[in-house]
Amino acid sequence: MTFNTKGEYTAYMKKEQLREIYLAKRKALKRGERVAKNQAIIDGFLELFQTSHPQYLHVFLPILKNKEIDTWPIIQTIWEHFPNTTIVTSVTDFAAKTMRNYQLKPATQLVTNRWGISEPSEAEPIADLAIDWVLVPLLCFDKEGFRVGYGGGFYDRFLQKCRSDVKKTGVSWFPPVQNIVDIDAYDVPLDDCITPAGMYEFASAKKIS
Repeated sequence: MTFNTKGEYTAYMKKEQLREIYLAKRKALKRGERVAKNQAIIDGFLELFQTSHPQYLHVFLPILKNKEIDTWPIIQTIWEHFPNTTIVTSVTDFAAKTMRNYQLKPATQLVTNRWGISEPSEAEPIADLAIDWVLVPLLCFDKEGFRVGYGGGFYDRFLQKCRSDVKKTGVSWFPPVQNIVDIDAYDVPLDDCITPAGMYEFASAKKIS
């Protein structure tokens, strides 16, 4: 395993290796560091959002105890300032390995499933094909726009059911790795990914801010 001068992993590794490494890296983040990085990611996303106001934006709800990126400031900002955008989130069917999508409103009742994920209850269903933009969770990503998640394949299955023009934006605590070597036909690449240091856009895989 090798590193460049910025401390980025440069070796070509498989998802299983990267998952173990980046779960440990995320766990090691201190609270003050997380707060600063999270704010930078939120600011980056909201700046990008200013250029395109989707009708339906899908946002994952974070498991904060696992030190996932906190997306609630994005949700609150859109509720307050962009009423024409509908926030969508999911209920996960772990047996079928699928996600069902529902509108998320300020008054929506949330329940916590046994994996610690907050999910809407008695909310309005939203069709996959209605969604314009998806904010995608991940553990790490590479310079081609492919990502490593928890390994269930839920988001890849979901994104394959969305429209071909759906915008796919990742959010990451860390900069990209060089290459994920065991990508397959079911992996759906991101259009861009926001990190605390700036945004990466694909297929150019170039840091643009």
